[in-house]
This record gives sequence, structure tokens and C-alpha cells, in this order.
Amino acid sequence: MAGIATRIANIRGLAKTVDKTVDRRPGFTLLTVKEGSSHSPWVADPNRYMPAATRVQWPGGFTQTYAAGLNYQASEVYFGSPDYPTNSFLIPFVGFGVTQGGNAPQETVNPNADMLIDEVFFLHPDGSEYAVLFGGAAAAAAPAATGIVWGQVNLPADLPRRSLFGIRTIWHGTVGNTYIGGYRVQRHRGEKYWAAGDLPSVRALAAADAPSTPDRDPDGFYNTVGNVSNSQPLAYGPALIFAKGWDGRPVPLVLSDSLVERQEIAASADARGNMGVWRRWLDVPDPVWGETMPLIMGVPGAKSQLELTGSGSTIATLRWGLIDVVKNTYNGGLNPWTFVFDQSGRNDNNATASTWANFKFGLIDRVKARYGAGTHVVGVTLMPTFTSSDAGRTVAGYSVSTLWNPLSGTLKAVNDLIKASSRYANVIDILPAFMSDADPSKGPAAELFPLGNVVGHPGNQDGVTTWDTMRLPASVPLGSRIMFEYQPGLWTSRTLTGRVDNGDGTANYKVQEIFATSVQDNATLLGHGMNSDFVHPALHGILRTVSGIPQSEKSTFYPAA
Repeated sequence: MAGIATRIANIRGLAKTVDKTVDRRPGFTLLTVKEGSSHSPWVADPNRYMPAATRVQWPGGFTQTYAAGLNYQASEVYFGSPDYPTNSFLIPFVGFGVTQGGNAPQETVNPNADMLIDEVFFLHPDGSEYAVLFGGAAAAAAPAATGIVWGQVNLPADLPRRSLFGIRTIWHGTVGNTYIGGYRVQRHRGEKYWAAGDLPSVRALAAADAPSTPDRDPDGFYNTVGNVSNSQPLAYGPALIFAKGWDGRPVPLVLSDSLVERQEIAASADARGNMGVWRRWLDVPDPVWGETMPLIMGVPGAKSQLELTGSGSTIATLRWGLIDVVKNTYNGGLNPWTFVFDQSGRNDNNATASTWANFKFGLIDRVKARYGAGTHVVGVTLMPTFTSSDAGRTVAGYSVSTLWNPLSGTLKAVNDLIKASSRYANVIDILPAFMSDADPSKGPAAELFPLGNVVGHPGNQDGVTTWDTMRLPASVPLGSRIMFEYQPGLWTSRTLTGRVDNGDGTANYKVQEIFATSVQDNATLLGHGMNSDFVHPALHGILRTVSGIPQSEKSTFYPAA
């Protein structure tokens, strides 16, 4: 398909920073960093399947129902490849989904029939397409509730390092049956979601690179999270993507919750599809420490106490069984990861610090029981929650309860226990990068992110006619949650979900929240540091935190010599 290379080139053009990576061929000696230290040698194993894609998402959240005329569906999703050449890809698709919230990560969000895959194609950045086959066949059925099918594709030549590639998945089901998905399409990255009443029709939509089917990517729900009736629809696709070619760098198995998966939704994803602090930070191609491709195990709402445990209503072992198949069937007994990165535990909050911390530690004990007492584990401290008297505009407007106070409350005691625990070989403290400088008990507020002024005013100022577009400085990142002084002393917020550059230093941004707000000329403009729940950082808070965590913390990924 000739349009694939163009679409990938357009995605690549979204990047705002220069890739300053260096050659990391096996045996290549990197420059030393301060105090004469450098990373441990990388010992390559090019035949070991390792995580090979940014952006991958476990299915879950909710089921959807096949509607008449829309029961053949196709997703086209784009991923970033590792910082080394890859060639042979192993791509599992599953028939089960994971709860988000509640008893997460229980694996009981299931379709009522098998996921019937018609075909899958690997979309190369040069425009070529390669069929992903399941035991030599183009089609496969992932059994409902428990099943996994394994797709494979071998490229005729190595995929270049840090490439952008796509996976197009076509599947179908009987009208009235339910199905699962995991991907909220990222429009600015060229991702699409089509649906039709038969296979030839949905193939034709994909071949033409047609706009997404409105029912599958409605404007009103874009970049929103909710349930089946009020959320951006979820497209089916690969659960994980592995490939051969590994150059020996550390590979994290990430125990996680929404602070990895749902700090962002779709519109703010970077050029490689990354969202959230840790996905972005791990993917930074630092000239000394490099980037590393994570194997994300957690989902929004996940609790340490419910991960890798139980049976029945709390079963949370199917994902672990999947990665163990990679280990035992495809890797000759070698894990598709080298160490464990434990970001989990926030949703296990408890008024008693020891109880809270022990939920987190219990998961590490279970991981070590499964994979060996010598498993190298890096811990991460937990971030606080706030309330605000001014919608997150000022640091002074934040309040923090005893439970969440990182300086004197329960959270401090929990983080001290994390730092002291012998379960961890090392601990990364995220708080210095996340908290505000003015008050280290409170997080980043909008006042820390001045963005200039609204250009003119949106709408017609009658206070009745709604508007959905506003002109801003072109430097404002897509996906930002912004705040502006719409009238003297009065502030409101919007989320930026679309962008058209005007070529004069300004851009017209589409906003998700559509109201008739009257806006004064040249209103002061700020970027939010936190989302409205004051649990999850917004884009500007995320980028600030990523830049504040030293890349040298990646030194903790290596076992002691």
C-alpha cells in the first residue's frame, strides 16, 4: 500500500526533538559519564524474543457489541521499534480482557464468542506490507476468556532501529455478539479504525486509507475515557509485540497501574505513541544510557494485592502465562525481560502504612517465587493525590491530606518503607522530579507552565453560541489541558484534541469541551500540570517530570557486578 510510507513519514514529522542516540553495536564501548562510570557491557542475544514496540495495550475496560453493517472491523495502529535492528516478529493476540478499576487487574472482561481474526499485516515504513501468519494461516480464532493465538512474520531485511511501523488487524463477529479492544486510536499519528458489513468492504476502506468510520471514532468521544456508552471506542489489536535482534540492553518487566497507562489518553501521545511519565522516560534515547523497551504488565486501576494472584473473580495470571510461553516455547527458557520495574502500589492505599506497603511487597514476593529469588527488582516511590481550591491553577491552591502527604503523612511512611526494603536492589524516587519547587508537599500547578496568550478570542462573544476551536501560539503541544483567564479574574479549562497550523506562529486547536464561554482578547494562557482528578499529571506535568528524572537512574537496571 503506497500510502503507508507517507503516513509513517507524517508521524515521524511529529517529533519535536532530535534523536541523539549513538551506535550501540554489541561490544561497542560508550563514553563514560561523571565520576568515570558507564553502563555494564551489553551481551547481545539476537535470537531471543524481546519486547519490540512502544504503544502496545492489553485489551480490557469494557466489551462492545457488533452492530449490523459494522461487524467486520479493522484497526491500523502504529508503533515505535527498539534502538536496534529487528527482523523476526512474534505477535500474540488474545481472547480475554483485563478489568480497569475495581478488581483490576482481574482478567474477566471477556467477549461472549471467540475473537475471529481474518488477517493481520505488518506495515513497513518503506510502504511494504507483510502478512502476519498464525501457524502458516492468515486467519485465527483467539478463544474467548482464555485463549492466545501467535502471529509471526519474518521481514526480508532488518527493520531499522527506532523505526515506526504499523499493524493492521481485521476481525469480525456475529451481529449482537460482543468483542474486546485495547486501543484508543491516536488520530494525529495516522491511526485508523474502520468497520463495515463484510470483509471486502472493510479491506477496501483500509486500502484507500479512508477516514475512520464515524461510529468507530466519533468526534464527541475522542480522547475520552469512560464506559461503553461514553468513551472513545476500543479497537482490537496485538496484546504485545516481540522481536529478535536484542543487543543486550536491560529490558524491564513493568508492574504498573494508571500512572503508566492512563496519564494520557490519545491526543497527546508522542511521535512513537508513548504516553505517561515512565513510557516516555524509558524511551528517551540517552547517549550514554540508551532507551529500553518495556514489557508493561499492569493496567489502569491495578492493585498490587490482586496482581498475579488467586482464581475465580480475582484471577490475574493469564498475562503471566502468555509471557511464560514466550520464555519456554520461543526463548528456550529465557525470559523476554531482564529485570522488574515496580511502579505499582498506588491503588493499594491504606491508612496503615505497613498494610499499604506490604501489599506492594507481596507482589514482589510472588514475582520472585515465580522467577527466582535473585530476580533484579527496581522499586519506584509513590506519588500523592491533591485537592484544589482553584482548579489546579496555583501551587498554594492545592491541599494534601494526611494519607497522601509525602513529607509528613502516611505516604511518606510508605515511601520510606519502599526505600528501605531489601526486596529492591534499587529504588528510584520520582518525587523530586514531580513535586513543585515552591512546596515539595504539592504537585505542579498551571502557574508553572505559562504558554502566552489566547490569540484574539474564540466564538462570537454572545455567551450563547458554542465554539469548538480556538487560536493559540503554535508552540502549545497537541493534547495539552490548558487554562485561560476568560474574563478578568475568572479561569476555565479546555483539552486540545486537534490542530491545524496557520503558518504564522499560531495554530487553530480543536477543543474537546464545547461551551459558549465568552473570552476576552489575548487571555492569559497556562498549561495544566494535573488532570481534573488531581491524581494523574496532565501533559505539562508529565513532560516536566520526565525531564526531571535523571537518565542516569537507568544505571539501577543493572545487577551488581
